[in-house]
Amino acid sequence: MTPLGPPDPPAASGRRPLVLAEELVLLCTDPDSGTLRVSRAGFQRAVAAAVLAELLLTGGLAVDDRRITAFRPVGAGDEVTAGVLARLERTGKGRRPGLDRAIRQVPRVPAVQSFRERLVASGHLTLEHRRILLVLPYRAWPPVRPTVGAEIAERITAALRAPSGPGAGSPGTVRDQHLAGLLWAAQLDRRLFPGREHSELRKSFRTVAREQPIAQALRRVVGSDNAGGG
Repeated sequence: MTPLGPPDPPAASGRRPLVLAEELVLLCTDPDSGTLRVSRAGFQRAVAAAVLAELLLTGGLAVDDRRITAFRPVGAGDEVTAGVLARLERTGKGRRPGLDRAIRQVPRVPAVQSFRERLVASGHLTLEHRRILLVLPYRAWPPVRPTVGAEIAERITAALRAPSGPGAGSPGTVRDQHLAGLLWAAQLDRRLFPGREHSELRKSFRTVAREQPIAQALRRVVGSDNAGGG
């Protein structure tokens, strides 16, 4: 497996842009309860796949069908991505790691926690300590802006109406199409886009996912999890 060349310099901007995994957290968080409104197991796998998809979209990975063919061992902005790249660095030369295995190797609960903490630090989530019936304690992460999840959902809907495929659409549209593919692959789309009114939209989720090797790998991993009971 060949390392990729040095990354392009980052564009000058103010606030740090959110990565796919962070947007996935915001999209799947209920603004009132501050907890997940989707299957926890599927969501955790989707976060892992989102880390790989982010690397792919930013030039940190190259993939061919079910395998990673090249990577760039620098520039990780968070500990989860750093862990993925460290595992790839330990892979022997000439070996092509499988995407399914790469998704499974991302620690599920710590990965989600890491991105929640980043969102708290960047001012997108708030950590609150609450109690159920004034007795059972639990932690909640309500978004600072309650509409943020709905805004991401609207973006995804718009992106699915745009052209798809290699070279099609703006970078933002392509990113949102990848989010859609991950939602379908992790079987989260029906919970976030429910009902008959979204049936045609959900078909578009599947269509874009067919063009995304990481989404296809995620679908296989989630299917295997479900078949094995977790």
